[in-house]
Amino acid sequence: MVRNAKKIAGYMALGVVGAFLLTYGARSVLYWQAKAKVEEDLTISAELMLERASDATQTAIDVLNRLAQSSGLSCTQDHRYLYSEAVRSTAWIDTIGLVDRNGNLVCTDLGQSSRQRGLLSTYEAGSDEISLSLSSGKSEDDLLSLLVVRHITNGRRLVARVPGELIKLDPVRNELRRFRVAMLSLGPNDPWYILEAMEGGESAVRVNKTSRYVPFEVNISVSEAAIDVVTHQARKIINAFGLIFAMFALLGGYLLGRYRKNEGDRILEALENGEFVPFMQPIVCLETGRITGCEVLSRWNKADGTVVPPHEFIPLAQNYKLTREVTSRIMSDARDVIAPLIKGDDDLKLSFNLFSGQLTDATIVDDIQAVFKDSAIDYGNLIFEVSDRVPITDISLAKDIISQIQALGAEIALDDVGSGHSGLYNLTSIGVDILKLDKLMVDTINQGLAGMELVRGLIKLAGQLNIGVIAEGIETETQVVELRRMGVSAAQGYLFSPPLPARSFAELYKASRALAAKAGSASGDEGDMADREDAA
Repeated sequence: MVRNAKKIAGYMALGVVGAFLLTYGARSVLYWQAKAKVEEDLTISAELMLERASDATQTAIDVLNRLAQSSGLSCTQDHRYLYSEAVRSTAWIDTIGLVDRNGNLVCTDLGQSSRQRGLLSTYEAGSDEISLSLSSGKSEDDLLSLLVVRHITNGRRLVARVPGELIKLDPVRNELRRFRVAMLSLGPNDPWYILEAMEGGESAVRVNKTSRYVPFEVNISVSEAAIDVVTHQARKIINAFGLIFAMFALLGGYLLGRYRKNEGDRILEALENGEFVPFMQPIVCLETGRITGCEVLSRWNKADGTVVPPHEFIPLAQNYKLTREVTSRIMSDARDVIAPLIKGDDDLKLSFNLFSGQLTDATIVDDIQAVFKDSAIDYGNLIFEVSDRVPITDISLAKDIISQIQALGAEIALDDVGSGHSGLYNLTSIGVDILKLDKLMVDTINQGLAGMELVRGLIKLAGQLNIGVIAEGIETETQVVELRRMGVSAAQGYLFSPPLPARSFAELYKASRALAAKAGSASGDEGDMADREDAA
């Protein structure tokens, strides 16, 4: 079935979407966890870089402070020996020297005696006792060195040099190094060294750390590709499970859609199996007793012999939006039975009930044309009944669709008048051609003068509006007599016939037509005889 296939496809698509969302969710969680772990690792790495630079700096400061306790430091052999001993006491410092107040290097622990001009800036009164600066190496490729400066007296200063090669550290694990940029700075704008080899696009994780006691700052960032590397194996496993889950979801969707039938599926199967059949209740001319039409009703005859009444399956069809299919099937089957009976100017009327939702769906006009366009049944033989029991939600759209049906040549009847909620309003607002008095209204004829006057008033109003009247639910001859007195010429009800299977109605109609033809022939013979007697 097309509808069942759509449901199967829907369940399968839902399963695939669910598998995708689950896989995507798992990968998102994995990405978030990996990113958090990388950030945690980078934070530790940044703290390690700061700790290394801070330890070296603090060690140099401690060494210079001890030397400064010696009075009259100069470039004598004894003092240079002190400098040399201090250098050998730590692994961070490669040389210690003495600088005059003009910033010129006077000597070092290595015995240098020639002055190196401009190593430091000229001393100014009030300057910090300890200061830090960066000094370039002998070549451009050499890393900068850190100069730790300690003021002694009269502008003379001790300088300890910490080589960048001793401080440089790449704490990021090996597989991430090609995706990282790491920088150690003396303050925010004075880089000491940079480890730069980022690949793989924009930065995904950034870490910034500053030292608490010395002015060092570390910035480390890694790109998105680093996260991909970290999660590569886990993503493969998640994708594999996602694929497996999608396959099971497809299978489950198929099974769920295939075997979990709802009432809508059962209605569709019943339509395919021909279980929905038309029943026809004759409409009789009260003047002649001749059958002039019928109301086509639907019955659901199940394969097990049970019959589902309309008040049970119609709400189901409306709920599952299958009223179009049911109506089309009933119209088609009724056409196939009645079309062979139509001869020449036969005015037999077929009346079909429309669901309330069909009055706001223009497809009903297309369906009417599709069923009757090339049929022997003319559009003028058709009546479509609109129930007054269900409110019309969109009067404007309903009027448009009704106008299109009437433009074909068919008529519109307002059904259940007297049992609905707004009969008089619908009667004047949607342009109906026929008014059908409900059985509840017809029964009031037997309930006294008030009921009689109510029915008479509605019939009179219909006449003034040039609207035809059909009475429903006729069960007594008294009702027939009174309705004829009021001007009603057509009726239906169990007094004449219950709803019949379409084939049975066809036989009844043929018999009625043959009887009418015989009666007409007999009337003609009597007239001829009378004419001959008059002539004699």
